Amino acid sequence: MKSYGTFSEDLEQRKVALAQRRQQQMERIKQQNAQTVSDAGERLSAAKAKGAENDAEMKRKQDVEKEKRAAAQAARDEAEAERDKKQAMKDEIRQDLAKEREDRRKAIETKRMEKERAQAEKD
Repeated sequence: MKSYGTFSEDLEQRKVALAQRRQQQMERIKQQNAQTVSDAGERLSAAKAKGAENDAEMKRKQDVEKEKRAAAQAARDEAEAERDKKQAMKDEIRQDLAKEREDRRKAIETKRMEKERAQAEKD
């Protein structure tokens, strides 16, 4: 059987052991908290880096699309200018043909009038 002294000693040893376990447990919790904070910081910085990378990629894609739209607009403008040029040439040709027809009509009318005058003078 244990005596009061050994019982008291056992209690003291258990108190010391318990205090030591609490101390170790607190240190583990502190380490876990520090690790959690560190991991969260790493995840945050990784997320920021990925976000910046995604932003850069999106900007690059937007720039490419903007260049494509500008090139397409330039091609449309060039095609429209070419159509306008062709239309102007067609209009000029039509005007020339109309002027030639008018000149021929006037020449024929002049000849007819001369013939009528000549006929009238003969009579």
